[in-house]
Amino acid sequence: MERVVRWGEDLVTRGGKSGGDPTVGSPRMEVRKFGRSYSQLLEVMLEHAQMEERVVFPILEMADRGLCKAANEDHARDLPIMNGIREDIKSIGVLDTGSPSFQEALLSLSNRLKSLQEHCKEHFEEEERDLLPLMEAAADMRKEQQERVLEQCLDVMEGTHSHLFRFFIDGLLPQDAMQYLDLITRCSDKERVASMLRMIVE
Repeated sequence: MERVVRWGEDLVTRGGKSGGDPTVGSPRMEVRKFGRSYSQLLEVMLEHAQMEERVVFPILEMADRGLCKAANEDHARDLPIMNGIREDIKSIGVLDTGSPSFQEALLSLSNRLKSLQEHCKEHFEEEERDLLPLMEAAADMRKEQQERVLEQCLDVMEGTHSHLFRFFIDGLLPQDAMQYLDLITRCSDKERVASMLRMIVE
């Protein structure tokens, strides 16, 4: 998320003019590439939400009904924002680059991205602070059960762990990336793990 927000800020600073990375091409080409990058981020975020709803929340709900109500409300609140940003990017792509309306649209997009970033930051902090400890307490699982839950999470997040894996890992802070890699190496499907790790080095 951080990388997309910075890129959006850079687009605003340049106001639709070239001067950024020449490998991204013209301003219109850059907006298209920005849109593809945001679409990848959106896919990862949607898979994360689906994983919570299909795997994590049912475990917590079995332990204590109503426990996941706030988290489900977060998902319901953020989904329209995320889809709206995607539509904003499409609209910006057809505006005249450098025009006042283009610059206004970039500024609005940047502000919406920052707002989404804040929501995501709060969501992930709440998960680490509240949800993960509750998951550990509710599950009280043996190692085999933990591995089965991990497998279910990986299954739901198939895109994140296949064609988007490099994008996903590159977007994490180094210590978070190492923790995540440590987690996936616990997966019993070693072929899947090897395939994911190959994506990082290729």
